[in-house]
Amino acid sequence: MNLRLTVRVGLLVALPALVAAINAYQPPTFTIAGRVTGGSGRHPLYVALWSDQGFLVTPAQTIHLPPGTEGHYRFIVPSGRWGVSAFENVNENGRLDMGMFGPKEPNGFWREFRGHHKPRFDEIAVLVDRDLTDANITLR
Repeated sequence: MNLRLTVRVGLLVALPALVAAINAYQPPTFTIAGRVTGGSGRHPLYVALWSDQGFLVTPAQTIHLPPGTEGHYRFIVPSGRWGVSAFENVNENGRLDMGMFGPKEPNGFWREFRGHHKPRFDEIAVLVDRDLTDANITLR
C-alpha cells in the first residue's frame, strides 16, 4: 500500500471518531442559586439573569415567582461573568417601573449596587466558575 492510500484510510477511520468527540463535548455549566428577601410577599417577584450583552435591556433568562412563595431561584449557566437582579412587581404590570430618580419598586442585585447612577454591568457582575448557592438578593 502506498503512503497516500495509507494516510487516506487513516483519516477515514479517525475522522468519525474525532467528529463524535467534538459533538459530544459540552462546556461545563454551573448553578447560580439564592433567595430573594425584603419583599412584602403580596406581589410577584421577578428574577433576571444578565450577561454583558443586553444588560438592563434584555435578560438572558427570567424567573417569575408568584406572591407568597419562598423567593428561591436557580439558573444554570456556562462559566463566565453573570449578574442577577430581582424586583417586587408591586403594581403587577410585569416590569420594573422607573421614576425620575430610579426604580419605583423594591429591587436589588446579587452583587449589591448602591450608586447614584444607572448600574453598569461591571459593577454588578460576578465571575461564575463554580456552583454558587448563596447568591442572595435583598430588595430595597
